[in-house]
Amino acid sequence: MNILLVSFLKPDAPSGVRVHYVRLAEQLRQRGHEVDVVTPATLTGPRRHLVAGLRHLLRRLGPVPRALATTMAYYLHIRWGIDPSRRYDVVNAQDLGSGLAARHALGNRVPVVVTGHFNAHPAADELRQKPRGPAAARAIGRWYAHLLARTQYFIGVSRFGLEAVRAALPPHCESRVVPNGIDLAAGRAATPDAELRRRAAGRHVLLNIGHLESRKNQLLLVRAAHALRQFRQDFVVGLVGKGEDEALLRQHIAELGLEDVVLLLGYREHEQVPPLLRAAELYVHVATHETFGLVLVEAMAAGVPALALAVGGVPEVLRATPAALLPPDITPAGLAAVLHSWLNAPALRRQLSREQAAYAAAHFAVGQMVDATLNFYEHARRHFRAPQAAAVPELVLTMP
Repeated sequence: MNILLVSFLKPDAPSGVRVHYVRLAEQLRQRGHEVDVVTPATLTGPRRHLVAGLRHLLRRLGPVPRALATTMAYYLHIRWGIDPSRRYDVVNAQDLGSGLAARHALGNRVPVVVTGHFNAHPAADELRQKPRGPAAARAIGRWYAHLLARTQYFIGVSRFGLEAVRAALPPHCESRVVPNGIDLAAGRAATPDAELRRRAAGRHVLLNIGHLESRKNQLLLVRAAHALRQFRQDFVVGLVGKGEDEALLRQHIAELGLEDVVLLLGYREHEQVPPLLRAAELYVHVATHETFGLVLVEAMAAGVPALALAVGGVPEVLRATPAALLPPDITPAGLAAVLHSWLNAPALRRQLSREQAAYAAAHFAVGQMVDATLNFYEHARRHFRAPQAAAVPELVLTMP
């Protein structure tokens, strides 16, 4: 097949969505498929400058145009970044807006499959990250309602992700749940990160990986580290990532005197993640909204027991080990007590690791994800062609 992957996230975006489509493209090419990837980084030349000018203008026209400026700019980047003369069998958009851009660029000649990575309804997702005034919020809501109502083929990476938008999808939309998948063997084969081990100096490593932002909730882990010091001193918390909350986290780390306890390890590429995980005793995921949580599977594959707040699609990922699920409203003191208990129970940690690794092997192998994705591509192609075939008049031959 000739496959087009499109996304509003650039190839260097620090996001699990970007990791997903990069891995998917690699796997599809390994199976002999032709794959093009178009993102806002693809468009070059005068049109790119035109989009930049339009985005600047929209930002000056008031709160509603300002709220939609980036979305409109990315839409044009994708629409103009696609070569309409290329023949594709299927498009897989990693977000709703890039799906619409691809549909328009290709003249609605190709089925467009949207993979929903959002953590709730996409409008709620955006407004949680960037609160807006009432008028702008309504405009964003109408925009996503428009996109969802025109989605023909939808993949949810979790049952939660599909149910979050099912009511907004049109009745004729074909949908399926296809969980994320990774190369599980690579996690086990990784060598523990020597620099993290050196900085830990023999102490237990509690690791967290994610964009440093309020949704990822790393501040809870910082405060839990302060509470945990009332019980023990033999641990460090490693925070991997970058983002807008970095200054806030540094401030709290300094105020609580945790400079030697909470280590800000910076952003790492996805191939650098397994060694970090292999150096940890526990992976602790404290995001408040999560449709899947790819890093949880990476931890499971690396043999690191994972704990996480029971939000969104996380209970689906950790279904085999309910003891690893934490109350969404857990306090720093409560989290500290849980961490203390797990650090005191190495045998239970090993058991948790075995159970999680077995569940990951059964459900989250990259081959299974690619098989299911290709199966849905084929389903979308057949479904998309059916009305066209029905519209062709039947040729009736009469014998003289």
